[in-house]
Formats: sequence, C-alpha cells, structure tokens
Amino acid sequence: MIVRTRWTVPHPPEVLWPALCDSRLELQPRCPVFYLGTPRPTMCRLPDGEGEVDAARQCVSEQGVVRQRITVWEPPARLAFHMESTDLGFHRYVDQLADLFELTPAGRGTRITRTTTVTVRGLRRAALYPALWVGLKSVHRFVFRNWQKMALSPPRPDAAVSPR
Repeated sequence: MIVRTRWTVPHPPEVLWPALCDSRLELQPRCPVFYLGTPRPTMCRLPDGEGEVDAARQCVSEQGVVRQRITVWEPPARLAFHMESTDLGFHRYVDQLADLFELTPAGRGTRITRTTTVTVRGLRRAALYPALWVGLKSVHRFVFRNWQKMALSPPRPDAAVSPR
C-alpha cells in the first residue's frame, strides 16, 4: 500500500529540512483517529548525530519508538528511510514500512510530498489496509501542520535543543 500526501508551506526547503530529522510535534491533533489508538508522533530525531545514508533516525510517539535507517540523504530536497524495528503495537502486522520526503520549491514556498509504503502480513491484511491508510494519512497531515507551525513561529529563547 502507498499513502502519499502533499502540503505547501510558505518557506524555502532550507528552512524546512531540519524539521525532517529534529523536531518536536507539539500541536494537539484535530483528527479523532489519534483518540482511537493511532500512535501520535511527538518527535523525530537523529540519535547518533549528523544525518547521512545508513544513519539512524527515530520517530517517537506517545506509545513507543519506530527505529529507522536512512536510505536517501539529499539535503534540502530528498530524505528516505525504512523501519528497522519498533515497539509499537503494529509490529505484529507490518512487514515493511518506508518513507520518502521530497521538498520542491513552489513559488516562494515549498511543496512537501511524503510517500509511505507499507506491506502488511497475515490473513487479515485486506481488512487492515483501510485502517492503516486512514491512520497514516492522519499522521502525515499532523506532522505537516506541526512543521508549518514551527516554520512560521520564531524560535523561543528558552527552547532547548532536542537530545540526539
């Protein structure tokens, strides 16, 4: 299954690129799927420091962590990674999960395209795909709304750098 979401923000790719690997997602979700069990992301980070191909990336949610490996690192245009492991409940059903972010200049802003590819195992996979699609689409939009807010907000003087 492929889930693709596009979002346009009024900032250049260079301003948005850092959020792909170091951001805290602080907005409250608008979508009810988060209240029904979809893991709500709270931060993404590079636990080992700088980003590059084969570097680790983590997506942290209220329910656990998705550990990822970077497969494409082309700042400030493309970032791709795949899931290596997770302690989230969906690990029982998901064989593969990969993401590709593409940042394209669009006038005075940037068009962000996120493409998530998921492979589900088991006899009930046909029943799981619709729920996964809705959950992933909600996560995409939630993350993009947070990044848009971060890019529009001036940095707080008391803001600490997130741990790596």
